[in-house]
Amino acid sequence: MGNSSGKAKPKPLLVTEGPGEGTGAYKHTITEKSDHEDASFAVSSSADAYYLPWKSGDVTECEINLATRKIQYFFTANLSGCSLWYKFDGAKIKIRHEARTDSESQRLHRLAGFTCVVDSSLNKDDIQLVIDDKTMIRHAQFYCVYALIDYEERQIEFRAQLVKNQKNLLSKVESYELVKTTTIEVPIPR
Repeated sequence: MGNSSGKAKPKPLLVTEGPGEGTGAYKHTITEKSDHEDASFAVSSSADAYYLPWKSGDVTECEINLATRKIQYFFTANLSGCSLWYKFDGAKIKIRHEARTDSESQRLHRLAGFTCVVDSSLNKDDIQLVIDDKTMIRHAQFYCVYALIDYEERQIEFRAQLVKNQKNLLSKVESYELVKTTTIEVPIPR
């Protein structure tokens, strides 16, 4: 995941289209593209990943039961002005994708015991959308966050990838580039 092979330039791992069913556990597949890897999801009795969408102007939340040891990956929608939060509750982890950027929303997460993984609204590198009127090329930078759940090491490794995206609005040709990845290791409590 994340194409960390030796000489190849690392590619971002994206969710270019979330599952139609929304929040939930799915079987995931990674497809290699020329400039990125694409995670897709299917309903399955052997689910190994959890997907959390976002909601404009609101917060979405999921709960993953770690005691079952079935879910190995977590994915969420792209963060562009959003933040991602977590907290443990017994053998479960609760994760929130927050689309509101006001300080009161942030304060309420902290009061509820949540810890921030990444807050893209505080990062000057997060560029919503800029369109060059002469070339009709749209430029954006946003965060793609996924996590690996390692039950043997008892940790969750969140990977926050800053991704540069360009799209020619006339030809519809789109490209992605991994700018940087920040890893946040969170121990699973006993």
